[in-house]
Amino acid sequence: MSSAVPAGTVVAMIEVRDLSKWYGGKPAVDHLTFTVRPGRVTGFLGPNGAGKSTTMRAILALDRPTSGSALISGVRYDQLTEPLREVGALLDAGAVHPGRTAANHLRALAIAAHLPRQRVDEVLDIVGLADMAGKRVKGFSLGMRQRLGIAAALLGDPAVLLFDEPVNGLDPEGIRWVRGLMRSLADEGRTVLVSSHLMSEMAVTADELVVIGGGRLVAQGTVSELTAGHGSLEDAYFDLTGGHTEYATSYPPGVPR
Repeated sequence: MSSAVPAGTVVAMIEVRDLSKWYGGKPAVDHLTFTVRPGRVTGFLGPNGAGKSTTMRAILALDRPTSGSALISGVRYDQLTEPLREVGALLDAGAVHPGRTAANHLRALAIAAHLPRQRVDEVLDIVGLADMAGKRVKGFSLGMRQRLGIAAALLGDPAVLLFDEPVNGLDPEGIRWVRGLMRSLADEGRTVLVSSHLMSEMAVTADELVVIGGGRLVAQGTVSELTAGHGSLEDAYFDLTGGHTEYATSYPPGVPR
């Protein structure tokens, strides 16, 4: 892959500024502010219902904020002139027509974005699906659909990438591959935001973490900063988000939270 941040261009970053999104009189995201910078993997953590998916949808202009803003390179996603060349995203690996082949799914996206046809073969090779290019998606496992979703995100060779639970359904080899991919994308100078529930993966993959709870920012910093004084990232996460879970969990005596 070529570098996505050539010298002299505007540095791409994600800026969430005082973002709020209300549904039915309740805030899903509540005055949230954080920045995702290029050249690093930023992990996006929080309990179920914390507002992670709503925030990512707002960044991609799939949900309109009630107030505040979510910007990419200083503008809203829907103001980008060539969005697939500037931003790639995996939010739902199931959002693919099951009757299409992997290659045809990507070709349709490439045609719509005026991308070169050979890019389809390139990204299928990157994600390890070259041999499955002519197979219909309905026969794909969840892990294979995840890889296809990642291929679609990479199609435009974008500078900004968002991944929501990218290792869902992958085996240990696939998880290790995603870890290496995230690292290589950041090392190329790209801006990478990854939502995940796997603390062990975020501990070894992320350079920086954004932790939210109840739609609000709970903490932001490097892994070492957030784990200082804790035995692990998991311990730090539970301490930070303990008051923001959707349900209370009872633990037997002697079992750590």
